[in-house]
Amino acid sequence: MRYAHVMLAVIVCSLSVGCQQIEQVLNPMPTTEGSRVSDKLRSIPRPDPANVKTVTVYRFTNKTGFPHGLAISNGMTEQLITALVKTGHFKVVERAELGDVGMEKQLQASGQASGDAGTTQMMGAELIFAGAVTELDETGGGGLSVAHGNMGVGLQTVSAQVGLDMRVIDVGTSQILDSIDVRRRVRRSGMTAAHTWGVSAGVEISNALDLAIRETVEEAVYQLVTRYGAL
Repeated sequence: MRYAHVMLAVIVCSLSVGCQQIEQVLNPMPTTEGSRVSDKLRSIPRPDPANVKTVTVYRFTNKTGFPHGLAISNGMTEQLITALVKTGHFKVVERAELGDVGMEKQLQASGQASGDAGTTQMMGAELIFAGAVTELDETGGGGLSVAHGNMGVGLQTVSAQVGLDMRVIDVGTSQILDSIDVRRRVRRSGMTAAHTWGVSAGVEISNALDLAIRETVEEAVYQLVTRYGAL
């Protein structure tokens, strides 16, 4: 009887509020290895404006055979740029979209658009952050299903791993000053429940790969800031 009550609670909770409480029980931490990376980022001191370096980020290359690996690598580049800008520890100059920048400068230089950007020299970077996505993997870690009478419940686990290798390059000398190697593994679980009446519900499995990507990028940002930020 108690089992039936639990099953009914899972179904009602899932249908009504998304079952956030059950999700927290199944996945109390965003990663099974190490502390939360976002907490580490929040612990970084505010930047010293006098020590802010000008940097640029070149698009990450895809060194994996993972489906859609190129799109994921490009997305990780964009995430890294956004996160670097938000830290305030770097001046980030655009290089990936220079075609759009050049077009706007030409429009202003020709008088077709207002402004004096056409005669303004672009800012140069002191450091280049370049890298490659070297690991992308997402696999099902097995599942469990239990039936009792006219009710059933299932549990499924998904594991994802992401690897990023970066280089810090001195623009003046082309010397590789540093290398950063980040690996993150995330495992997530989800629950489903069903009744023979035809009612079914579930707690959606959090996207383990998305979470692993985010934590990989955040860890790379943390290392870049602590080594080269305006501290």
